[in-house]
Amino acid sequence: MGRDVSVVLKGRGGAMRLENGEVRVVRGRLTWRIPLRALGAVESDGATSVRLRISGDTSGDGFQVRSGNSNAVGAFTEALRRAMRGHTPVSDGVALVSTEPTPRTPPALSTRAAKWTMGVGGYLLLLIVLFTVVDAPDQLGWLTGTALLLPGGAGLLVLAWTFFLRDPWILRRRGVTVPGEIVDYRTTPKQQAMHPVLRFTTAGGVTATQESTVTVLMRRRNPVVDVTYDPQNPSRVRGGRAVAHMTAGLFVTVLGSIATFVPLTGFVLSVLDGLLNG
Repeated sequence: MGRDVSVVLKGRGGAMRLENGEVRVVRGRLTWRIPLRALGAVESDGATSVRLRISGDTSGDGFQVRSGNSNAVGAFTEALRRAMRGHTPVSDGVALVSTEPTPRTPPALSTRAAKWTMGVGGYLLLLIVLFTVVDAPDQLGWLTGTALLLPGGAGLLVLAWTFFLRDPWILRRRGVTVPGEIVDYRTTPKQQAMHPVLRFTTAGGVTATQESTVTVLMRRRNPVVDVTYDPQNPSRVRGGRAVAHMTAGLFVTVLGSIATFVPLTGFVLSVLDGLLNG
């Protein structure tokens, strides 16, 4: 008998979950529970879809889920076929299939979307309160500038950290540098920047080929380069200096800081001035 496995396939037409010796097919508000003994066949093209045939069912098309993730389709199909080994299909699998309402799961507050929603809601609520209590013209002017520019400035700061500054900063703190070479360049979809493809041997003796997480604007004539990689995350690497990359990151940081802190500082100072001189 196949060993117990758990795997989920999500896509168009619902989702399939292999767990605890059965397949659960979720479609909207209904969930079908299908024991492995009720399955007659598993059909898959290995790339886009999985279809379950119920043993003894000659009138229906079974259950199908389509997915654009070929890796997920292949993994689910392989895991299900392994799990079915040793299970002899019964003559009437339809009799073993049961249905139940799909449990409704409230959105988790820890998800990124929920955090963004709470942050935006809190920001808007704070603005409403401030615009209600502030009446001095200069304070209203700075508050309006803050309300308009602070979200964009904060977004630029997040962009600068995420795409430009985080990886170089982490690599400077804990990266290991070894000799390597540039074997290729991969460009962004709009051809605005290039990512060198680096080949190197780690300090542990493992040879790796990895695309740099740091962008460059020009190709190097000499492919030989020192490669710095993160031992805790081998996909985080860079080759040589990252002057253009860091310059772009610092430029975006300056713009974000100006948009974020100049109007905010002006508003705070105007409020303090009003309190001290009022």
